Amino acid sequence: MGLAASQARLLTITARKADCEFQSMTLSHEKIALSRDMEKISDEYQNATNQTKLVYDYYGTGTSQMNLNYGLLMSPSVYNDYYPKLITDNKNRVVLSDKYADAAKKAGIPAEGFNGTPSSEVRNKFIEALRDNGTISAATAANVESVSYNNAVGLGATFSASETTQDITYTDLMDMIKSNCADTSDYGLSFTWRPAPGQDYSDYLKQNSGSYPNPNLLSHNSEDNAFVVVDGDTSNRATKISLYDLLNDTHQYTYASISAGVNYPLGEAIFLQQLIAGSDNSNSFLNWMTEQFQSILGGVNTNDQALQYAYDQVYDIIIGDGALESLSGEVTGADYGNANKKRGASSIQRSLSSAAGPAMRDVGTNVHTGKKSNISDVVNTTNDYIGMTYTTYESTVEKSNHHKTGNRKECAINLNNLAKVFLTAYVEYEQGMSNKGGVKNSKYSYDKGQTADGRNGTIKYNLYEPKDDDVFTIKAPTDVDTGSSNLEAGFYDALFNRICVSGWTENDNITNADYMQELLKSGAVYISSIDNDGNYYQSSYSTDTYISEVTDTEGVAQAEAKYNAAKAKIENKENTIDTKMKNLDTEISSLTTEYDTMKNVINKAIEKSFKRYDA
Repeated sequence: MGLAASQARLLTITARKADCEFQSMTLSHEKIALSRDMEKISDEYQNATNQTKLVYDYYGTGTSQMNLNYGLLMSPSVYNDYYPKLITDNKNRVVLSDKYADAAKKAGIPAEGFNGTPSSEVRNKFIEALRDNGTISAATAANVESVSYNNAVGLGATFSASETTQDITYTDLMDMIKSNCADTSDYGLSFTWRPAPGQDYSDYLKQNSGSYPNPNLLSHNSEDNAFVVVDGDTSNRATKISLYDLLNDTHQYTYASISAGVNYPLGEAIFLQQLIAGSDNSNSFLNWMTEQFQSILGGVNTNDQALQYAYDQVYDIIIGDGALESLSGEVTGADYGNANKKRGASSIQRSLSSAAGPAMRDVGTNVHTGKKSNISDVVNTTNDYIGMTYTTYESTVEKSNHHKTGNRKECAINLNNLAKVFLTAYVEYEQGMSNKGGVKNSKYSYDKGQTADGRNGTIKYNLYEPKDDDVFTIKAPTDVDTGSSNLEAGFYDALFNRICVSGWTENDNITNADYMQELLKSGAVYISSIDNDGNYYQSSYSTDTYISEVTDTEGVAQAEAKYNAAKAKIENKENTIDTKMKNLDTEISSLTTEYDTMKNVINKAIEKSFKRYDA
């Protein structure tokens, strides 16, 4: 190689080496930046592990916690005892959402309030404005306006509605239930079944073609695969039930559901719909039972709260798991679909099956798994179990000279036990409140599980057992109905009075639960609640007996998922950078070697030239 060529090559090597070193330095800076990003997300995750949220625990049990939000505090319900729990600022002004503020403006209430309370005309304008902007229904507005305006409630007075009550014994209570309560058929709740009346299920399986029938739950109502068994005899089925019979064990009533194949999770969801239904007005077993108790015990303020508590406890026992609640809400109306598509499994069915499978295992106990079982296995076990029981097994149905096999899955629940749990929870709440100990210190227990120990026959759960001196308070027959209209009117009158006297301020974001909770935790706003003397007092959320601060497990889980995703992304970038830097190091080392070689060649060529000319 000539001298000129060698020098050109040396320059090329020098330039490439400098470029590689520059790239290596750039990658090194990028890696340092990634280290800073990693430190940042680690700090964020660490902070998230300490994340908390505020929950509303009305019953004080720790098992009925609801996320604290503006609507829960500012809408009439048993959970706030039909008194608004107000969000107030440091000037004790009521913090209103945009819709409540709109109603205050249209009623002519100045932000600083009045020197006292205005006329009922102003109050009615406030109610009508809430109706017009969709905060309350037209029916609620009409109910409130039909009740005389109470300008003292929340200002040193409680509801003015009077209650005339009387005490009765348990025997009297049962007599009233027997005489006055509607049975399930009168209520409009019917229990039917796919096999004909008197036909055993095994005979039903062999009818027609003799093959194993798939009830196609997606194309039928729940009545097509469910029935009530009387006294554990699957051939003896009831079409109507009374609350008196359930409480007195006149008969043991077990509601059972037959399902099949991949339809089972969806069948369970449909089964739950008839037990709990989806709305307050639906003809479900739980709504029927609640209304019968309500017809006798309702109308007294504490009783209504106890009935709501009892409803919640039975609901939790029936539904079992949130996944099934979501399922039962989705399989309504047209969503039953066409079960004949794709081997009897529609798209909604297939998507729900995977979600309901694990949920079913949380609902109750698996009483049998095997071959050639009978539905009586699950029915008989259910009588000694609070909550859902179910069974899964293989069924073989004979036809001519061959067999057809399919998976049969069934579930059942004892209705007597549910009625007893309802009454137990009612008594539990009433006794807990009267003793000021709350239900947290209850002597009763009725969670899902066996009611008796199979080894020695001892009772495992402590349900309410009537005593001669037990007293139940009911509304006297001569009392004027002071039900929901007065309660709702009292709620909105108290809210209206506080706005008028204390003034108000608007916050458009206050309905955002996370935002409101952060304001409360930071001390920017406070909770104002009515006391026994009828006045409102402002305090921190931490002193409110219904509000607790707990670890936000959902938020922590989300933060962990975010951290893991960001960490993986950074680690992938770091690995890519390390590979590039390693390749650059290899190339720089090679260029350095070539540079030294080329430089040596040039030096020798120059030395040789000088010697030639010296000669």
